[in-house]
Amino acid sequence: MAPPHKPGSFRCRGRRPRSSERQGVTLDLATLRLAALAALVPLAVAVADTPLRTFGQRYVAHRWAERLVLFSIELNLLLLWALAKLFLGRDAALAPEAAQLALAGAGAVLAWAGAALTVWAKFTLGRWYSASFGVKLGHELVAHGPYAIVRHPMYTGLLVLGIGLGVAYDSALTLGLALVFVVPLVLHALIEEQLFARHFGSTWDAYRANVPMLVPGLRPRR
Repeated sequence: MAPPHKPGSFRCRGRRPRSSERQGVTLDLATLRLAALAALVPLAVAVADTPLRTFGQRYVAHRWAERLVLFSIELNLLLLWALAKLFLGRDAALAPEAAQLALAGAGAVLAWAGAALTVWAKFTLGRWYSASFGVKLGHELVAHGPYAIVRHPMYTGLLVLGIGLGVAYDSALTLGLALVFVVPLVLHALIEEQLFARHFGSTWDAYRANVPMLVPGLRPRR
């Protein structure tokens, strides 16, 4: 027979989660974050031929100096992120711990959407793709597929991918890096558009007047 409870000694306690349940939540979070990171794999495969598409090509116009300057800026931004995140451990969460699972899921979706757009745009460009700022011999203006949505879908996709990784990993620093990358990518677009305007003339002007630069649905500047 159980001894009687003393007055005021009874306390109702909620059931503590089992260790396996807690571990399951952790595994789910890790899996979603790994899924977001895996979006880099198809992107890396798609751009594996970049050296072949860039070097040894016949260009009628190119701007290597500007490309090297922007490449150095982008590399330094990535190195600063690595220093702060990996070596100094300087970062901040985007949301409370209870929201991490939802953030990881949303981030994974964004990361894969960004990677898919980038890969789609790269293959749509075909042989006109290059990592430099240039117009190749016989260059044709591509205005179908993702290029009917925005003029620079690869840059849009990369930004969405970076935002997705920042959200998935609940990392204000990574999200900030993705947002800062808007500046060099817009400069990329502006330099390329100067070349295209000179090469394609009125055809480019008509295309530019109807298709936004980076944000779908945003009315182009006249």
